[in-house]
Amino acid sequence: MKRRAFISVYDKAGLIDFAKNLVEKFDYEIVAGGDTYEFLKNAEIEVIDVEEYSNNSGLLSKDFDAFNETIFAGILANSPDTRELEELERLALKSFDMVVVNICPFDRLILDSKNIEDLVEKIDIAGVALLRAGAKNYKNVTVIIDKVDYYVALNANEFGRLKLAVKAFNFTAAYDNFICSKLAEHAGEKSFKTLSFEKLNDLRYGENPHQKGAIYKSEGMIDYEVVNGKELTFNDILNVTEATNLVSEFYDVNCVSIIRHTKPCGVALGRSLYDAYTKAFDCDPVSSFYGTVGFSKTVDVEVAKHLNSMAVEVVVAPDYDTEAIELFSDNSQIKLVKLNTSLKEYRRLTVEEVILTPFGALIQDRNNSELDKNLFKVVTREKPTAEQIEDAIFAWKVVKHAKTNAVVIARDFKSVAIAQGQTNALSAVEWALNYACDGSKEAVLASDSCLPAEDCIYSAVQGRISLIIQPGGSIKDQKLIEVCDKYGIAMITTGIRNYRQ
Repeated sequence: MKRRAFISVYDKAGLIDFAKNLVEKFDYEIVAGGDTYEFLKNAEIEVIDVEEYSNNSGLLSKDFDAFNETIFAGILANSPDTRELEELERLALKSFDMVVVNICPFDRLILDSKNIEDLVEKIDIAGVALLRAGAKNYKNVTVIIDKVDYYVALNANEFGRLKLAVKAFNFTAAYDNFICSKLAEHAGEKSFKTLSFEKLNDLRYGENPHQKGAIYKSEGMIDYEVVNGKELTFNDILNVTEATNLVSEFYDVNCVSIIRHTKPCGVALGRSLYDAYTKAFDCDPVSSFYGTVGFSKTVDVEVAKHLNSMAVEVVVAPDYDTEAIELFSDNSQIKLVKLNTSLKEYRRLTVEEVILTPFGALIQDRNNSELDKNLFKVVTREKPTAEQIEDAIFAWKVVKHAKTNAVVIARDFKSVAIAQGQTNALSAVEWALNYACDGSKEAVLASDSCLPAEDCIYSAVQGRISLIIQPGGSIKDQKLIEVCDKYGIAMITTGIRNYRQ
């Protein structure tokens, strides 16, 4: 006796070959509706229209109750609930052995919806219900929501069908959570938060070998691929994220960021990508070894030659020249990550940061702060030059990605010193100046938090800093301005604090 499959899919990639296998090799009858039916029919695959299937039972499939009786009864047949069997006998219908349903993805649903009413109109009720029905009866029904499971599912045993059912239930839960979150946003409801992640794969370990680690798919996840080297580790992903966050600040120019242990150790802009890279590397050559290097533009062979000659863990960039990839092909130690999502689009992604603690779950928006011309003020008698202001903006963007307390000294679009993780602002200022040495002369100093005391300015004077950019807001602001005026240092306050734990 022929087995029967119900198919209704949004993503039709690979469907024709799969359906042909079902009919020709596995002796299935296929029931499909809407555009899936037309798609299979045009491909000359034997398929039964769901309306015809329902009409044969004396019911009209356009009526939801009729659809429920015909399709759902067939899917739930032989389940613990014997009422479905009685319905089948009454309607003289066969049971279903397979349910293949996938639904318009969340991001597409948002893009295709003009407003909240349009979004609600596009919510798929029947598809989600069919998935639940098939998953509930996994002992007798194979339920498929993902095209990657097409051929795995064909020979699935009961345990395999259980795993596919779990995947289906996980999807329907995530779908409901997505709808709930979007409606809650519209209603201004903030009393609850639903999160759902789909496991992509296990990682070798977490931050340390004794810790388990895994990566899960999340909403707003970017498109990327590893084009050389081994799979990314837990720490690699953290470092790649930091490198990409930083270069995305400068997506329209040649920018290079070098990250070590999630901390920037060198950032620069340049006339060419190679120029930016050598400037960034020069900031902290020691820390740059075994680091992660981020690029805002396509990596060419000139840059690749330098990277290939030193110890680098990961490189992340929008693209790589063919020659560059060929050069790296003999070096499996360097992992190349290609960003298929543009850096400009990456900047627009709204990603929430979630930290689970024993005291509760902390959730905050990503820090997408931008300098506000209404808050950006020169507060000293000494006025900065146009070139100094450009360096100040560069340094401010870099210090935003360093760990608090952080200070960046920069000149000519190059980080000269990056102090971070200090327990007070004065220590951060002094560490940065000591590291920069003569490089601080006529340079810009940027702080992620307000400078709390005149000692910070006295240290800057000794380092011959020409311009300071900081949030302002300290009770000693006026004292700091007076010291700057006394020694001829320009100061800009931004009104924006960028703490980063």
